[in-house]
Amino acid sequence: MYNFKRLLENLKSKRGRGTELISLYIPPGRNIYDVIKYLRQEYDQAGNIKDKLTRKNVQSAIESIIQRLKLYRKVPDNGLVVFCGAIPRGSERGTEKIEIYVVEPPEPVQSFRYICDHEFYLEPLLDMTKEKKAYGLIVMDRGGATIAVLRGSSYEIVSELSSDIPPKHSAGGQSQRRFERIREERVQHFYNKVGEEANKIFVPMLNELEGLIIGGPGDAREEFASGDYLDYRLKQKILGNIPTSYTESQGIRELISKSEELMKEASIFREKQEVEKFLALLSKKPNIVTYGIESVIEQLKNGSVEEVLLLEDINIFLARRRCLNCKYEEVKYVDKESLERMYSESWVCPNCKATSFDIEERDIVDYIEELAKETRASIYVISAGTEWGQQLRAFGGIAAILRYEVV
Repeated sequence: MYNFKRLLENLKSKRGRGTELISLYIPPGRNIYDVIKYLRQEYDQAGNIKDKLTRKNVQSAIESIIQRLKLYRKVPDNGLVVFCGAIPRGSERGTEKIEIYVVEPPEPVQSFRYICDHEFYLEPLLDMTKEKKAYGLIVMDRGGATIAVLRGSSYEIVSELSSDIPPKHSAGGQSQRRFERIREERVQHFYNKVGEEANKIFVPMLNELEGLIIGGPGDAREEFASGDYLDYRLKQKILGNIPTSYTESQGIRELISKSEELMKEASIFREKQEVEKFLALLSKKPNIVTYGIESVIEQLKNGSVEEVLLLEDINIFLARRRCLNCKYEEVKYVDKESLERMYSESWVCPNCKATSFDIEERDIVDYIEELAKETRASIYVISAGTEWGQQLRAFGGIAAILRYEVV
């Protein structure tokens, strides 16, 4: 799924000139030869495009798709999605290069689609990347409520409500009784408001809602949970009612932290546990962990790595610069901007003083995955937006737990 998401991010960045990018969605069960026949008709239709270069690019893309589909005897079980088109390599027309990407999606394609546009049509695939399991979170006291949804390893605050409940009245007599009645009416009104908002948010997602957790300081959370403010189906999904010291966003974070046992299946805790494990070992047995791209790769090559922790938005490439004269090579680990500079900067071979070179580039995640498979090391992808993701970023976005201590 991580590689699938990375592919979609790459495809999102592709732009064509005019409507030269083709997105083809083929549902399971569709006859592959019928699809090829359809594409032949589109090829003939594209012959009517007035602009000569656009016509050439579209027809070249269609022909590339046809040739690729000929490699399949039948459509895979979840269907097939093909993206193909002329991607500009520079600012001038005529610099376009045909690129093709064939995807076997993790979920079934629902319908046949053929779309030509200036960008690839990705929405159905992006929907497949969304975490299906969700947890509802409510933190509240009589001063207000915050409602959030937790999916996978991230949460989103979707609503914040304030109340107009006055503080308790200390005076006696009829005035106090009247004040308490007014205050109780305001409390009921606030609980109703929180319940209506929670119903509006969570009832439409009942099928994916794993559970609802309520928290907050004081007894407002207990009164709310025990009353008839929530839809009965949501009340059945309450997993816990947990006291917290805070409300608002800080209270949501505290509630998540205290709900680990209730949400064991949420990936947010698996990631948290892995980073905490690395930090604990770093403190107690520093020779059994390592961090930083060069050190982790060195230990992967040595076969000493048990687990790799990798930040999901790591943006590093392995760049291998090779002298075209003497074949001297140098290897660097660089970000995208530095990689682009390597192509344009002047360079003198330290071995033969020649200045001509080529560069072989590779995404570091693919390289690490290959090394990990060879040595049977596990890879854990850590979300960038979490607290533990930020902790890992401080170590260069990559760390490893070793099989044995390395001095």
